[in-house]
Amino acid sequence: MPQPQEVSAKSSRLLRSLCLAVLCERLAAFALIATAVQMFSVRLGFPREDSLRLYGLFSAACYLGAIPGGHILDRAEPTRRGFMGSLLLLLLGYLALSMPYRATVLLGLALLAVGHSFYKPCTQRALAAIFPPKDSRLESAQVLLHFAINLGAAAGSFLAGIVVRFAGWGIAYAGAALAVGIGIAFLDNSVWDDSTETLASKNAIPVNNPASPAGSLSTIFSITLAMFLFTLVTAQIEGALLLWADKHTERFLFGFEFPVAWLISFAAVLVLLLSPVQLFLLPKMKRSISTNRLIASGLVASSLCFTVLLPTARTLDRVSIVWPLLSIGCFVVAEMLIAPLGLALLHRSTPKQFLGLVTGVWCGAGALGYFVGSEVGTLWSRWPIQRVLVLLTLLPLAGAAVLWFPKPRQ
Repeated sequence: MPQPQEVSAKSSRLLRSLCLAVLCERLAAFALIATAVQMFSVRLGFPREDSLRLYGLFSAACYLGAIPGGHILDRAEPTRRGFMGSLLLLLLGYLALSMPYRATVLLGLALLAVGHSFYKPCTQRALAAIFPPKDSRLESAQVLLHFAINLGAAAGSFLAGIVVRFAGWGIAYAGAALAVGIGIAFLDNSVWDDSTETLASKNAIPVNNPASPAGSLSTIFSITLAMFLFTLVTAQIEGALLLWADKHTERFLFGFEFPVAWLISFAAVLVLLLSPVQLFLLPKMKRSISTNRLIASGLVASSLCFTVLLPTARTLDRVSIVWPLLSIGCFVVAEMLIAPLGLALLHRSTPKQFLGLVTGVWCGAGALGYFVGSEVGTLWSRWPIQRVLVLLTLLPLAGAAVLWFPKPRQ
């Protein structure tokens, strides 16, 4: 029978394999995300408005599809087979996108939507197979996975612009397919087997305060609410805040006016820089504050994204770029607390047979948050800016109160 240290080493190899596969998939995904609207309008000739709608429908399908996708995966074994199947669908989707025909592009988008419907919940099921709900290493594993996601996102966004400009659309999306293929190779050459979850469960390092079964449903509701509010905030950061910054901030650096889109790159780089700090501090934080309260603190940071902008509402002149940078800094803190820790608490609160479905609901809450957030974003041009900022300050605080005072302690 394997010794605990052998299983621990195996868990580390599995986590490393998973992170590399996810990094490759995110690189491919953000190569598309960074160029999708332009592809619709420039490459395929759709009007700008239709291009935006098509991208919105595609994004919603990827997230909402995770609900039935997760439900199906809950009845599929082993974990690795479902993960590789979803990656194969994504690979075929990017290959279809690389072909210079409208029909194949639309087919590629359909394949990608189905692939993501299975991929998103399958990633969390794979992580749960390595670190069971009562394993104290689960939060750190989620942080490492989140780091891999952001590294892939930063690389994919940066490379896509260069490749599309100098080599064309077909090469860019063929490169995305290659990245997914490399991710499949990382999984295929890993040490996954059917006994992984059994061995991990027997050798888990116990957590001090595992989720209470009696409070599981309320906890799932609370962290799903946190995801909804966080993505509502994300929609502002990625949309309305950028438009506001483009019109109201000075962005000159050594005589060069840098693009407002670089603010999003700043967020990704900041996540990469702060992730090692989070990994170092996380064990100490967990000893003094519960996970649900750390997530609540993330919602407080989401609120601060807009609180820090309130002084700028008093002037009609352009303001320093420091203001949106402060807002994005608060957003990064919120992301690092809500995304990985929220998923870890979701694992602890969900029975194994429903993990895929509940992960799909989490993704569905994100889709709803983006939809509502886009509507809230229109208020930036229709309401006085102070009123919008106050509203966006109060909404996350309400969610923080729900998480900070749960009935059972998590």
